Amino acid sequence: MDKVVVRFVEAAKDFGAKKIGPLSFSIDRGEIIGLLGPNGSGKSTSIRMMLGLMCPTSGTVSLMGMDPIRAHSTALKSVGYSPELPNLQTFLTPVELLELIGRELSMNKGELRRCIPETLESVGLLAYSDYRIGKLSKGMIQRLSVAQAMLGSPSLLVLDEPMIGIDPAGVVHFRELFRRFVAEGGTIIMSSHIMPEVESLCSKVLLIHSGRLVFGGTVEDLIKSSLDSRLVRAEVEEFNDDLLKKIAEIPGVVSVTRTPRGIDVEVEIGTDHRGEISKTIVTSGARLLSMGFSRTEFDDAYVSAVRESGE
Repeated sequence: MDKVVVRFVEAAKDFGAKKIGPLSFSIDRGEIIGLLGPNGSGKSTSIRMMLGLMCPTSGTVSLMGMDPIRAHSTALKSVGYSPELPNLQTFLTPVELLELIGRELSMNKGELRRCIPETLESVGLLAYSDYRIGKLSKGMIQRLSVAQAMLGSPSLLVLDEPMIGIDPAGVVHFRELFRRFVAEGGTIIMSSHIMPEVESLCSKVLLIHSGRLVFGGTVEDLIKSSLDSRLVRAEVEEFNDDLLKKIAEIPGVVSVTRTPRGIDVEVEIGTDHRGEISKTIVTSGARLLSMGFSRTEFDDAYVSAVRESGE
């Protein structure tokens, strides 16, 4: 079985006044890929070319080793898609919608009776099986959109903003659902503007801006390539200014700042300084409660990469 599930080779779509591409990248089986970029950057066009809903003007796109245009039904047989703004039939119930989709997937009655309750339970909608979709909240409709994408045991999920409208408990549930899907051999391509979710879930990210692929790699690589320094935040109690001086003397430390909760340490990119910083804090007699890189640095790296690419 080919490990590459999606491949773009110099694929481009020319709209006349605007051109997306050429884009070249590949996505391997078993990955969770974050598709990033500002509004209008080309993410949705890339997804449409990937799913055979739009023909590239030049270059090639392959899905499951096939041309998604010429072999549309076969290529998409094991693909589930959840759009950003799902337009589901409001007069149906979740069960009726999944029955309709299941028949289109050639699932028999026995499979539908077994799979539909399991799928609805997996997204937290089993209790709403017989509600009219028009009566469901935005978050519930988003859950149902993911459910219909997962019906029929696909091996690839393409999710466009899957966390929009989902409550915090639902977000935690979806994280585990997606991780389990990949652990069982699946692949996920997730377009999102919710950076913490991308950072939490994705093994790699693809950053598209103005129709061009400006970065492809891990979150850590994006941070290292886009930022000049990193911010280590330490929650510390019972320390004095002598500790700040000692931390400032550590090779690679750019600056040290006292904060209401402890100490901020700006460090050079390239080496993980947290071990030396924590050792210095503990040996000084101060109480180290927690330490880690700033939670906003992925956002900062994303903004920096977009800016440098010519926004």
